[in-house]
Amino acid sequence: MAITNEFRVIRASDFGTALRHFRIESGKTQVEVAAMERIGQSYLSSLENGRFGSALGHALRLLRLLGCEVIVRRRAPRG
Repeated sequence: MAITNEFRVIRASDFGTALRHFRIESGKTQVEVAAMERIGQSYLSSLENGRFGSALGHALRLLRLLGCEVIVRRRAPRG
């Protein structure tokens, strides 16, 4: 769920949405970001579409079960 530039992650697809949002906000293409991380563009595309495998989904459900939430936002500048 997007709240300004902060994303509350409930499902793996929320991670993908955040990844796509911040990549686009950074003005970078999938090809550029994939090259930076040395992965294929198609793999990055699958991540942006929420395809992380079952382990992430299990971890998110366990965190919710334990009363936690996961938030994705830009890091504060280090000074």
